Amino acid sequence: MKYNFLPLILAGLALTAGAVDFGSKYTSETLMLCDDEGRAKATSTGATGIEAYIRYSSPAVVEQLRGMGVRVDAVGKTVLTAYVPLELLDEVAALDEVECIQAATKAEVLMDTARIDTRVADVEKAQVIEGINTPFTGRGVMVAAIDGGLDFTHPAFYNDAKTELRLKRVWVHDAKSGTPPAGFSYGAELKSEKDILAYKTDLAYYSHGSHVMNIAAGANTASPYHGIAPEATLAFSNFTEVDKGISDAIQYLFATADTLGLPAVINMSLGTQMGPHDGTSLRDILSDELTGPGKILVGAAGNDGMVDMHITKTFTDTDTEMLAGMAFLENCPGIGELQIWGEPGKTLKVNVCTIDKQTMQPVYKSRTFDCTKTKTTTVTLQKPYDMSSGFFKIVTQTSPLNNKPMAHINLNISDYKPDKVIAVLVTSEAGATVHGWSNPNYCCFKKHLDNMHTPDPRYGVCEIGGTGRNIITVASYNTKNDVKTLSGEPMATGYAIGGISPFSNSGPSADGRIKPDVAAPGSLIVSAFNSTSPNDPSIVANIEWNGKKYPYGVMQGTSMASPHVTGVIALWLQANGRLTPDQIRQTLDNTCRRDANTGDMAGNTWGRGKIDAYNGLVYVLKNFGNPTEVERVAGETSWSANIFGRQLHVLFYREVERTDIAVYSPSGACVLARSAYAKSMGDEEIVDLDGLTSGIYIIKVTGGGITRTVKTIIR
Repeated sequence: MKYNFLPLILAGLALTAGAVDFGSKYTSETLMLCDDEGRAKATSTGATGIEAYIRYSSPAVVEQLRGMGVRVDAVGKTVLTAYVPLELLDEVAALDEVECIQAATKAEVLMDTARIDTRVADVEKAQVIEGINTPFTGRGVMVAAIDGGLDFTHPAFYNDAKTELRLKRVWVHDAKSGTPPAGFSYGAELKSEKDILAYKTDLAYYSHGSHVMNIAAGANTASPYHGIAPEATLAFSNFTEVDKGISDAIQYLFATADTLGLPAVINMSLGTQMGPHDGTSLRDILSDELTGPGKILVGAAGNDGMVDMHITKTFTDTDTEMLAGMAFLENCPGIGELQIWGEPGKTLKVNVCTIDKQTMQPVYKSRTFDCTKTKTTTVTLQKPYDMSSGFFKIVTQTSPLNNKPMAHINLNISDYKPDKVIAVLVTSEAGATVHGWSNPNYCCFKKHLDNMHTPDPRYGVCEIGGTGRNIITVASYNTKNDVKTLSGEPMATGYAIGGISPFSNSGPSADGRIKPDVAAPGSLIVSAFNSTSPNDPSIVANIEWNGKKYPYGVMQGTSMASPHVTGVIALWLQANGRLTPDQIRQTLDNTCRRDANTGDMAGNTWGRGKIDAYNGLVYVLKNFGNPTEVERVAGETSWSANIFGRQLHVLFYREVERTDIAVYSPSGACVLARSAYAKSMGDEEIVDLDGLTSGIYIIKVTGGGITRTVKTIIR
């Protein structure tokens, strides 16, 4: 058996041997880019530097790094992003102020009935008192997305009259020309309507960004497919595969909101399963540091709910081993990526094995790797000695992120079929709990044999969209399970209406926090498509504008649920533009809808339950409402009204001394009368109509200098 270095798919940069104790400062992502001897080498694409996160102890290091020739991009309180030239990597690692360097890794991009189910329709429009509409439409709030495939020209991103483009800022990371945003030195910022429209799209023939942005804030309200906050100001940033660009975009978009003088909510329908899942990744910490009052991040929980990408075990005195079987995509047998994480101060050891299906015993077992020690090794397998061929690369370390022992393994093993399976043997001590996550783009865990441990989809909420402490993480549930496309082809899922979408990832986080935070519709959602995809088979409708067809089509996933919540939070930010992530979670705690599907308690499938836009708005107005901001939003409107079931709800936006409510039969007889006194912002006057027989009635409401009368049907 040989231990030689072979370049992997992720081949990248490395450190100069012996220059620093890089094991104490480098995460497994960084070490995975090194050769076995710690030698520096260029990437397979010829790059001569590394995109990375750096945790630091003193803000003075920011200018010090720039003076050394490091390109510093986003800067948080303790974490920054940077592009570090290869020849400077040792020098950067040697700085006392630099505590940890985490190499950037790849991130994946993961409304009609939906709007009704989450009571957005109840916020949008008063169905009873004509002319007194709720003023909460997202005006004065910036809604942004970090995504790919946004059609900048789509009429959904204009105002409703289609006279003004609401998309005010765009950062295209991979633009070949143009001026980068202030504080950054790559890509191009588009700041004028002319430039944005001329660019057309960041990614032709791809519609994920258009779909997401329209769900959150698309206009064209005459269509059933408009978004949650149709009057919001819009901004957008794409990214180029790796997560560092996402973090840079977060800082850029929040800085843009500051420039425009607006609160902001950013959607991230993005994720990866690689990471500690406990909020300690530098990516999560920087996200937490960039959020705050009026700066909200919303993320997708992920779509791996039907994939066994997680495995866990708590060891006992008599059982200190776990055999984790691996399964691979059909077209990539033996190719996979996984991480195993232990507990601080506990032992953790791993072996890569080839298991005979008949005997259920290893026919190849690698050397034992001690995960408490820093080591980077590439192992080459050779038939017939190893009973397989190919190679695997493994990094072990006590992670500088959280002091947990861990192993990061990239597999590329061949010639083991049909009579053998690949597995990882994990050993620890009594009382210790280990967690493993696979990269579901390549592999998952599988109990091939009786002596293998059973995997599960728990602890699966994705990194990026889900595990940060300040990110509002969204699961998906079903409001639709069939739709017909423009071509007449039916699309159906069979998912139970009202139930959780089976693909939606569940929690908790590895440190025990409830994740996801809330659920929203994500199954078979119709939203905007890129006009460069006119023949997409998922299109269900087109609108014509300026002599061009603009499509709406179907997608599903937590990617669609997340922007639904983003749009709802934009409505809430109109009541208080400095809402914090904790205040939003408090609102969710007290207002989410729970039913037979969700159960009565918060948990790690549904979070707090199904988001309720209307009750959430009432709660925010009552508990966090800013009178100056609400007055600016509401204008002369003192209240709005709506019927929910057989109740009339009058919601107040300012102090109203007296409000008179009367219900009349068609003959003019008063069948119900009530007066409400001393109502304040966020108060509701709820009138029970249950005693009335079904039929036509006239409802008259007078208060706050406004009187409105309307005919309505009570069923």
